[in-house]
Amino acid sequence: MSPEAHESGVFFHGPVYGGTGYADENLHVVLALTGHAIPVQLEPRGLKSDVGNLLPPQIQAQLDALTRVRVDPRRSVYFVSAPAHSFQPELYSARRKVGRTTFETDRIPDGWRARCNSMDEVWVPSRFNLETFARGGVAEHKLRVLQEGIDTEHFRPGGEPLNIPGARGFNFLSVFDWQMRKGYDVLLRAYCSEFRPDEDVALILKISTVNHPYAQVADLMSYFIEKMLGTKLEQSPQILLLTGMMPHARFPRLYATANAFVLPTRGEGWGRPYMEALACGCPVIATRWSGQMDFLNDDNADLIDVEGLQSTGTDIDLEIFAGHRWATPSVEHLRKLMRRAVSEPDLARRKAARGLADMREKWDWRHVVPTWAREFERLLDRPQSQENIHSN
Repeated sequence: MSPEAHESGVFFHGPVYGGTGYADENLHVVLALTGHAIPVQLEPRGLKSDVGNLLPPQIQAQLDALTRVRVDPRRSVYFVSAPAHSFQPELYSARRKVGRTTFETDRIPDGWRARCNSMDEVWVPSRFNLETFARGGVAEHKLRVLQEGIDTEHFRPGGEPLNIPGARGFNFLSVFDWQMRKGYDVLLRAYCSEFRPDEDVALILKISTVNHPYAQVADLMSYFIEKMLGTKLEQSPQILLLTGMMPHARFPRLYATANAFVLPTRGEGWGRPYMEALACGCPVIATRWSGQMDFLNDDNADLIDVEGLQSTGTDIDLEIFAGHRWATPSVEHLRKLMRRAVSEPDLARRKAARGLADMREKWDWRHVVPTWAREFERLLDRPQSQENIHSN
């Protein structure tokens, strides 16, 4: 059977497999665009199939079908979703060329300005990125904010909690890759100084990847607690590690295990785990800086004070951040917020209820995708669909 042919549409080049931030966003956007009668020819970037079996079979089949769609590149939008240093518009012919990217510090890396300015437009997820990219020299008329969404049918309250051995009466959860940007040191300092090992409290760390090729996360955590904090591991409060990738279907059950989600990040382009937690009805403790401030506020989350911006230094674990500045979340304020989450659970639940309503009423993909569709229709010179017109 020959591929389905369309005169115009979107040639979508980006990761959809592997569970990364880019892949999760792209997955929802490409599938949702087909519901707006916008043909999408998918060229997965990186992994070409769901080798980790992280996605349901029906989603895998839909993505595979999109790789067989064909659009006329001369009449279509070339859309690449990736870190901006890899933008190569000269390799593709298209009506318009759009780059989707993000960054997490107070600036963009060297070389990104030229790569961004080589595109017709650059779409970023947050107002935070709009400011940092413009300040970095990206032409302001090329920049547009296209925010992310959340699937509130998938991430929702009431899931069966995972059976995690060692879980206690009150469980904090944090989900991140083991790197300095995520503030694991801030989290461990606050938690280990605020709670005693005999308290009915645990900290569950879901770590997907580690930016140390020859080290295990358990060893890195033990070293930090014993050498940097000066505390014997057996004398620290309960910490539970979950490592590796997790199937998409299990994440709501992970959030159902938690009484509060906490992530003292130093910087985010968007901050998807905060959204996932709120959509599952889980109270959130988050840093008061960067991309997540598009959807977090004092009514729906506990926000950690920032003690200013700090240079990453040159010995940072990821070289791309070297010399940049990012937030310094307050350890002392985080201690107070974590203690309050345990001692005043009703307050935390009230904020979580507001956050859940926000996710459903403002940030579900069904509310967000029409904006994406409208932007693609603009670039394709198509009349807006009635649904998009009504969503204004």
